[in-house]
Amino acid sequence: MNAIPLLLALSLLAPPELKRAKDRFEFGAYGDAAGALRQMLAGDPALTDDEAVEAYRMLGISEFNLGDLPAARAAFVNLLSHDPDYALDPFLVPPAIVEFFDRVKKEHEPALAPLRERRRALREQQRLADEAKRRLLTEEQARTGPPTKVVRVQERLYLFNWMPFGAGQFQNGDRAKGTAIAAGQIALGAVNIAAIVIHNQLADDRTRTCTSGQPGCSNPPYSDSDRRVLRNVEVVKYVSAAMFWALYGYGVWDAHRHFVPIVETEMGPGGEPAGASLKLEWRY
Repeated sequence: MNAIPLLLALSLLAPPELKRAKDRFEFGAYGDAAGALRQMLAGDPALTDDEAVEAYRMLGISEFNLGDLPAARAAFVNLLSHDPDYALDPFLVPPAIVEFFDRVKKEHEPALAPLRERRRALREQQRLADEAKRRLLTEEQARTGPPTKVVRVQERLYLFNWMPFGAGQFQNGDRAKGTAIAAGQIALGAVNIAAIVIHNQLADDRTRTCTSGQPGCSNPPYSDSDRRVLRNVEVVKYVSAAMFWALYGYGVWDAHRHFVPIVETEMGPGGEPAGASLKLEWRY
């Protein structure tokens, strides 16, 4: 068995106790790792064969490094009871431990042979069962034809109806209207921001102020021309803001009007939509 995929799988799926023991083992704290593993295994945990192999592998290596060879032998025998064909990776495990493991394996070969044969028989039974299942499904498909209807169920979020920039329209599948609303709101928002910036810059520009009595300064501190510009910019600011929120309100209303919480789409054999979608409407 390749050790690398096993280690990756255990890092994601192993019980918490095994993960903690593995962390201590990889850190080189063999005493802590062996104690944690012995405590875990004494509780007869529900481990898969791969998890049990990894636990006894770490326990055997830890016990060997601690100098307790009988405990290491017992751990390796337990490992082989779960996988009689297991071999330590010489690239990951020191040669002395690999040699010790191989001696233990060779000494128990008479007992491992029946286990190995039993595992082969179980794998063969599983292969025959899988083959019979495939043959049954193939025969049924040949008799009735391939499946032609696959339904994809899509649940839509109600919150999107209240979002700007055409989010509700895009969710409802109306991309053209969603694009138009989004483009309109972006443009109006940009105009509004630009009007605010220009208005503030003109209003705060002290170099453009005038005093009473100067030509074209009937209402200081701004000249008549600047006051007209400020007034026009202010009109643009408020009008663009009003249009932005009006367009937002229309988008919310339109999204609610066409909203359905669940859509079922019939898919073709290639995964593409085969026909019209079935929309499950609100019921009040």
